[in-house]
Amino acid sequence: MNKYIVFGRGELAIFALNFLQKNSVLKGFVADLPEPEWQESVVAYCLQENIKVIEFHDVGNYIDNNTIGVSIYFRKIFKTDLINKFKYIVNIHNGPLPKYRGVNPINWALKNNENSHGVTLHHIDEGIDTGDIIDQEIFSISSNLEVIDVYKQCINAGKKLIENSILKIDTLPRIVQNDSKSSYYSKADFDNLGDRKSFKR
Repeated sequence: MNKYIVFGRGELAIFALNFLQKNSVLKGFVADLPEPEWQESVVAYCLQENIKVIEFHDVGNYIDNNTIGVSIYFRKIFKTDLINKFKYIVNIHNGPLPKYRGVNPINWALKNNENSHGVTLHHIDEGIDTGDIIDQEIFSISSNLEVIDVYKQCINAGKKLIENSILKIDTLPRIVQNDSKSSYYSKADFDNLGDRKSFKR
């Protein structure tokens, strides 16, 4: 049976931990430290629910051939040797891959006046948000929305992906991303966001 280790922070990580624990497949949690003050503490939730908190530098000792890693807004880079230890390691990205790879995908979608956005569950490889897609939720947005509004929509879409697909990774087809349709933004692009830098203008 597959067992899961969750990496990350915030409300969606707590949702994933709760879902996997209810299905008796949770192995532990690796926190993204320091936890942002504006997000609920996942470490506190784990202590309350008796979920094992694993140090990132020590996580290799908890991985075997049936371990699946799930990254949820985790800010550290997974190196190839760690990726290869997992049966699979997947990520939830707040963008409709292959569009909006990299950072601040919600901000950029609003800056670019998109009329739809999405959240993607995808395999992690050596690239930045370039791994094969497992599942995706697309929803409508409009230019009058704030980043915080779309972020909340992304949280709800992420919950759907977890419920619908996280336990089916073995059986769901892998969809290779079309690089010709990709876009990417890095931290170096941040100043170009203008009034879309923050949760609210």
